[in-house]
Amino acid sequence: MNARKTWFAIALPMLPFLLAAASIEGPQLGVVFDPAQHALRPIFGIPGAATLGQPLAGVLDIRKIAISQSYALATQGEHNQVVVLSLTHTPITSVAVPGAGRGPDELVLSTGANAAVLYYKKDRNLIQVLSGLPASPKVSAELYLSAGQSLSALAVSDDGKTVLAGAGNRVFLVTGSGEVPVLSELGKVAAITIPAAGTAFVADGGHDQIYRVRGLGGNMETEVVAGPKQGISSPVAVAVSHDGTRAFVANSKSETISIIELDGQVSVTKIACGCTPTGLNLLSSRDVFRLTEPSNRPIWVMDVSSREPRILFVPPDLDEGKQK
Repeated sequence: MNARKTWFAIALPMLPFLLAAASIEGPQLGVVFDPAQHALRPIFGIPGAATLGQPLAGVLDIRKIAISQSYALATQGEHNQVVVLSLTHTPITSVAVPGAGRGPDELVLSTGANAAVLYYKKDRNLIQVLSGLPASPKVSAELYLSAGQSLSALAVSDDGKTVLAGAGNRVFLVTGSGEVPVLSELGKVAAITIPAAGTAFVADGGHDQIYRVRGLGGNMETEVVAGPKQGISSPVAVAVSHDGTRAFVANSKSETISIIELDGQVSVTKIACGCTPTGLNLLSSRDVFRLTEPSNRPIWVMDVSSREPRILFVPPDLDEGKQK
């Protein structure tokens, strides 16, 4: 019996504990955006014993959102204003980002959430770089992709000084004076992350390869650290552990997570997800990633706090399911 068919049987004995955890509101695993309710909802509990809480007060009419460990960057209201939502206390308050354009097509946070980028396709492929997050957000740079470029992935460094864009079968370093080629002849740029200054990882979803790029902005070196022979299969996301020793790849086709050991000789292992992963989104802990979106199915998460990562789940909202 596979994980999808057994989650309910496993979750049922846990419900009393899970409901108790929700009622006392702590500890909290993170916050997710529930598109069905257009609301932010906390995940109460710990990895392996968690449940969705009720919608948080103060969050109104969210259109797009990117969530970090302590705040969210979102577009809000009829005019799609870009705001910062603090997640550290309730009711949640929103603060507008001065100078940010309305209605960006994409909102992307840096790995440490100290910076972000907003992308506006209809406004000449404009990219606005935000710094000072979350306390003092401001637009620190405005960059442009060349006309005709079709963006598929975007990333920014924590200091806001490096922006990488995937367009078509290429990856560019986007600067104020133009685009600098980083990678070319890829199949499809599925994801980019910049875990440290000068270093990036790129997931090629067309050729099932993961690239590491070093020396961004200087003497660049690129290498393939994993490919089809190592189990890469339609990658949709790539992330790096906070200590920089491991990279994680979400493979949608094989429904697995690849773990790339980066210390010394590169080696790759993979674990079954029990789900079709859609991303690698950090929750409140820097060691817990959300793998799937909130829905009427379990939310799958990965705990990498030990050398043996675990794939776990948060049960769906059973009351909501009864109402449908």
